[in-house]
Amino acid sequence: MKKLILVGVLILLMISLVFNVPNGFLSQEHQVKVTDKIKTIDLDIKGVDSTIISKDQDYVKAELKGKGNVNLSKKGDTIEIEYHRPLFSFFHFGSRTQLVVTIPKDFDRELKVDVGSGDIDFQLSKDTVLTSLELDVHSGDIDINSLNTKIASLDVSSGDIDLKHFTGELAIDVSSGDVYVQIDELVGDIEAEVNSGQIVLDLPDDSDFTLNGEISSGAIHNHFPLKNEKNEKNEKNRLRGTHGSGKYSIDLEISSGTIEIK
Repeated sequence: MKKLILVGVLILLMISLVFNVPNGFLSQEHQVKVTDKIKTIDLDIKGVDSTIISKDQDYVKAELKGKGNVNLSKKGDTIEIEYHRPLFSFFHFGSRTQLVVTIPKDFDRELKVDVGSGDIDFQLSKDTVLTSLELDVHSGDIDINSLNTKIASLDVSSGDIDLKHFTGELAIDVSSGDVYVQIDELVGDIEAEVNSGQIVLDLPDDSDFTLNGEISSGAIHNHFPLKNEKNEKNEKNRLRGTHGSGKYSIDLEISSGTIEIK
């Protein structure tokens, strides 16, 4: 019986080597030109560490170093990038697979990123100003060095997001995980919901906002002095007040977890 199991394992290992060795030695590279008709760049990334970079170019390029396959295609007004894990990926050895995606630095439309598992490093130019960023993280760590967008939507099932030098309107939904956002200038509303986890909003001292927080179980730690501050304890604890002119809304809802405003 043990011999049969050993033979089966060896057969699976040989199949894995046959299907996956070529990609281990050769990198894959694909590119698609960004025309005026393109409205969205959509990335579906599961099981690979990735870097997203904006550069002075007029095309989207995807370069994979390691196992698996990456598909880059244009469908209607969308450029799609999808990574596929290799067959029998549990037999892989050596260095980890890396996916590098570069987009035009003057791309000013919609960027969607769906992360199944894996870490992503955003290295966006300060000249890159998006219409919107939709980031859906199922599992993984996300690091964003700079982001200027009309609106950003961050949906975290399980994982961490570290976002620095942010400008724009913001919506955050955290099921389980930690989100840190450092905002250069408050120029839009913020909505944040935490089921289990932590959100830290690092705002400029001169930010103008109206705070409305609801807490079922958890806490809001606010380090800003608020005018007309109200702490209400009913079925849900509430924290309300304004800072500065109160121009922008910060709406917070906590089922279980914490939100810190500093």
